[in-house]
Order: sequence, then structure tokens, then C-alpha cells
Amino acid sequence: MKWNFEYGYARVRDFRVQAQRDQKSGRIMVNSLELNGETVRPTRRFWKSMFMRFGFSESVFRYFDHGEVFQRISERAPNDSVRFCLERGTKGLRLLSVSNPKRPVITHDEVQGLLDHYGGKEIKYSEGVITSTHRPRSGDCDFEIGGDRFKHRFVMETPIDGFSQPKIYLSFLRMLCSNGAIGYSRAFRSDISLGKDIGHCISRALESYDNGEGYAGLRQRFESSQTSWASLNECNKLYKLLFKWDRSKSFSKSSVLTDFHRMTGRMNELYGLTNLDALSEKRLRVLPAKCRVYDLVNFASEVATHHADEASSRTLQAYIGSLISDEYDMEGTANEGSEFADFFVKEEDSSNFQLN
Repeated sequence: MKWNFEYGYARVRDFRVQAQRDQKSGRIMVNSLELNGETVRPTRRFWKSMFMRFGFSESVFRYFDHGEVFQRISERAPNDSVRFCLERGTKGLRLLSVSNPKRPVITHDEVQGLLDHYGGKEIKYSEGVITSTHRPRSGDCDFEIGGDRFKHRFVMETPIDGFSQPKIYLSFLRMLCSNGAIGYSRAFRSDISLGKDIGHCISRALESYDNGEGYAGLRQRFESSQTSWASLNECNKLYKLLFKWDRSKSFSKSSVLTDFHRMTGRMNELYGLTNLDALSEKRLRVLPAKCRVYDLVNFASEVATHHADEASSRTLQAYIGSLISDEYDMEGTANEGSEFADFFVKEEDSSNFQLN
């Protein structure tokens, strides 16, 4: 691994904000914090954990600058200490989160040891969280949907910075191209109840986790996605995600947007529009693209699994979870028996593929 993690204790007054005003927007931007004589870069998890720990929200910074807020908290709660976690890695020194000192925490090395012991696959780390893929207790449970074979999997997210608790998400592994579609949605999520020994709680979950009812529900949504035309609304939401991450150069292939348009059809040209945003969401929900919802799921999971970095992969999987957990805009409007593409992204430069 490319990271080292450090834990320590501090009070709010120990965090010294280093900020400056953005000349274009006029907003105060926090570049870094000073902690124990070192300059650290705060992450999104740090701010979220601060908001939850001290009961305020980001909107307060519209009226008071960060230094004022921190000073006021330290005056009101001078002895209220927090545990912090620092990440030393390729991106420099980053402040991951703060948490209650009395709350149990599990370290990176402990999690890695558990995952090695229980055969965790596709182990990844991003911003304070380790993600791993596992087989449920009942096994692979191979099944077929519309000619594609799948296996049961679940994905566990384990925070190592003391903020939040481990979560399990249901997942299907599409065997043809090793795509992993993860149900990042409350409908397909289970929280792991924690005691004083986090390692024991995680071990128990890895040994015994199964969810037959949840897998049945996930399978039903996949089956229905094959018989539902994708609406312009559903396609446009995925396009905006792809466009955002393509601009930030988060994909290993430059053809992702071109391949997306090849799958859906040029959506604005299909209906003679210069801009889809000119239509209301209600109208976009009833206009079909040239693909089905199942194609959207497979396209998003293919890009997330093989061609995306950690941050963009997570948001694409979240798109899948949101899509399949609700009723599709055009549910059941397509005929059964259609054949679906094996791959969507061009196979040139195949050495870039990172199969699981």
C-alpha cells in the first residue's frame, strides 16, 4: 500500500484554518489546516465528521468564516477533544476525519489482515475507506438473466478513520466480462452493528452474511431492466456523470462518451433538440432512447470496473444503485428476448483493461 495512517487526539482550538478568498466567486476557500505544527489538507470526510460531531452544517460558513466558527466551538466546548486520523500518501498529508475518542476504531493493518484471512477480492482504498468484495455464505448461486450469467457477491466498506461504521452492499458479478454491479442504495445496504471489538464484528459478518430476500429483489430489478426502455431522463443522468469524470481525466479510455452516444443514440438529435435541459424532467421520463435500462447498468458497471479511478467508480456504482432501487421511468415497455452487447467501450488499447 502507498499510505501510512496516524491517529491522534486534539481539541478544536488545535486546528488552525488557513484560508483565502476566491477572487471570482468571492467565497472563502480553505486551502489547508495547521495541526501540531504540520500543514494538512482537509478531506470531505473531515468536514462531514466535524459537522456531525459538533452539530452544525456547511451553511454556517455563508455567514461566518471557518476560523470564527472553530474559535466559537472551542470557547463553548474548551475540553471537548476529538480523535483524528491522518493519511500520509502520494497526495501528501491529508486529514481524513475526526471522531469521538471513546468510539472504537480499526486500523488499516487490522482490516487488511481480516480481508486476507477471509479471502477478500478487489481490495481498494479511497479516502479513509477500504472496499472489498466477498462471496455470501450460500456461495456463488449461479443464475442466468436473459442469456447473461451472474454470481452473488457482496461488497463491504470498512472505514479505518473512526468515522461511520462498516456497510455491506449487495452485488452481482456478470461473468461474461467480470463487471461488478453494486447496489449502492439503502434498499440493498446492511449496516454492521459494532461492539467494542470491531474486528470480531467484521469477522462475524464475513463468516455469516447472506441475504436471500435481498438477492431475489436485486435479481427482479435486473430482469425488469431488460424489458424496460431507458428514458432520456435516465440516460441524461448517466451522461452528466460521465461528462464530469471524463473532463477530470478519470477514465483510462478517451472514447467513453463516444461509446455512450453509440449505445443510446444522439439523444438530442433523436428528437430535434439542441439541449435536453430545455425539456422538463417529466417530459424526459416518457421519451425513450435507443437502449434499455439493462444497457445503462452494464455500461456504467463496465466503465466503473475496468476504466475508472476510485472516485469516479464509486459515483457510477451509486448511479446503478439509485437506478435499480426505484421503478424505471418506462418500466415494462420493451419486449423480452432481446440480445445485449457483451462490451460497450471500444477494445482498442486492451492492455488498459483491469479485469477483476
